[in-house]
Formats: sequence, structure tokens, C-alpha cells
Amino acid sequence: MHPTRIARSATRSMRIIALPLTPPSKSVNGKVAEHLTYFHFITPPDNAKSKSWSKWTVAKASDLWAGLGKAPEGTWKRKSFLYGERLIDRLEFEELALKSLDPSLGPRLSDIVHKTKKEKDGTTPLQIPLIYPPSACTSPIPHLRSLVEKRTPRHKKGFWFWLAVSPLTAPFALIPIIPNFPFFFCVWRSWSHYRAYKASQYLEGFLEHGSIVPHSSSELDVIYAKYAPLPLPGPSPSAEKPPPPSEHASSHNGRAGSEQPPRLLLTKEAVPELVKVLQLPEDSTFAADVYRALEQARLRLEDPENKKD
Repeated sequence: MHPTRIARSATRSMRIIALPLTPPSKSVNGKVAEHLTYFHFITPPDNAKSKSWSKWTVAKASDLWAGLGKAPEGTWKRKSFLYGERLIDRLEFEELALKSLDPSLGPRLSDIVHKTKKEKDGTTPLQIPLIYPPSACTSPIPHLRSLVEKRTPRHKKGFWFWLAVSPLTAPFALIPIIPNFPFFFCVWRSWSHYRAYKASQYLEGFLEHGSIVPHSSSELDVIYAKYAPLPLPGPSPSAEKPPPPSEHASSHNGRAGSEQPPRLLLTKEAVPELVKVLQLPEDSTFAADVYRALEQARLRLEDPENKKD
């Protein structure tokens, strides 16, 4: 199904975009072969006239942080803003993606559970479309389920850890003029983990009821084919052939040589066209999030020991 059609018919509903970043890895012990995938969650706009205290606090903190970024160059406010932005870029893109999902703006799980008990009423069950490129991924549902299973306990632990650490930063409040940045950082990290944790629980409920339905997109396939990285150059025909390896080394190198080194499935040049094809809202952070995800995926491929789930 074309994502543009889904965008027109689902302007008031939730949808998910799945963008595989790397080829799938080998399956271990019969488990699903995993690969790095960026999930972008789109929910209806918040049209509520009155905002809750939590949303008001978040909006106020965002305005204060944006004010630091507008400070003159060289000042402590501007330096603090730039350092904070670098810290955000180092956060795992999976956490940032989950944190961006606000369950209060999406469909309620209770409505789906209620409808499943009334299957004879003839109404169409609620479905959340999961748009993906079939050429890069056979089905994104197992990968989304794996992400949720791994992230839920991690973010629950992170929420309580940073919440417990935040009181230890109270002595920094004695420093005049400069705000207590360590305290605000701990609170922010705790809040970020909490948002990601609640989003993971939210998605887990829909996955259990089969309400997230994959929709293949030929338009995404075109973009993946157009902006795929160039293959690595092969050996030069004029280059001298290496000496024949020993019998022991040949069996080992034969297995290793048959495997292609992992690489990204997309280049950064694809992001503007993805934004256009998916018809995302004007205030969407999709472009910045995909750039960050691609960069982190590249670094993980270069250093597999630091690979995140």
C-alpha cells in the first residue's frame, strides 16, 4: 500500500514507519534474524484546549532550553546548550524514537480490548498501519516485538536509577549564578526513560492483540533502491594474486570470504525524499531523527563491540 494513501486516510489515527538501516544479522538458536531498524511513530495532533501539568512542564522546559540556544556565542548559556545537544545525539536512537511516542494521543488499548469482545457487531477492528519497504525487510513485526521486549525492562531500570541519583546532585545548587545542571540532567534522563518505558508498554499491548498490521510500500522500495550505498570496490584485475593459502587457512578464509561486510542500506541523501513521500507534519523531527539513527548505525557497524540492542 502506498504511504501517501495511508497518510490521507489516517490523518486522525496513528501510524508507524519502519526503516531498516542495516541488513539482517544471522539468526541464533532459531530466533528471528535482527537488524537495526528505525521506527517513527506518528500520532494525531494534540488539540486539547487545556494541557495537563506534565505537558505544561515539558513545554516550559523546552522553551527554556531553546532560550539557551539563542544566547550569544561564547557565553556559558550557549556553551551549555551546545554540550547538551551533543549529549542528545549520543543517546540511542531507539530510546529517542520510543520517547517521542505519546500514548495519550494514540488509540486507547481499552477500546481495542472492548471491541474484541464484541466481534459480532460488524464493525471493523482498529488497526495501526506499520509501513515498511519489503525489499529491505520481509516483515517488521518481529523486529518491533523484539525491540519492545528488550527496551521495556531497560527503560524501567533507567527511570528508577536516574530518579534515585538526582537527590545526590543537590549540593551543586549551592553554586551561585549557574543553574544546577547535574540535577536537571538526572531528572531529564529519568523522564526520558519513563517516556520510553510507557511507550514500550503501550506498543506491547497492541502487538499482543494483533492490532499493528504491516503495510508494504513500493514507494519506499524505490527510495531504498535509489539511495542505496555504492558497493565496495572489488580487487583490481591487474593486482598480483596472493600466494595460495595453507589447507587449514583455506577452510577458514573460505567461510569468511563468502560473507559480505555489513553496511548501511540507505544514505543520508534519502532523508528529504522520505519526508516528501511520507507526507509528515511540518513540526516533525523525522529528518533529524533519521540522520542521527544513520550515523549511530554506521558507528555500530564500525565497532560491533559497542552495538546496542
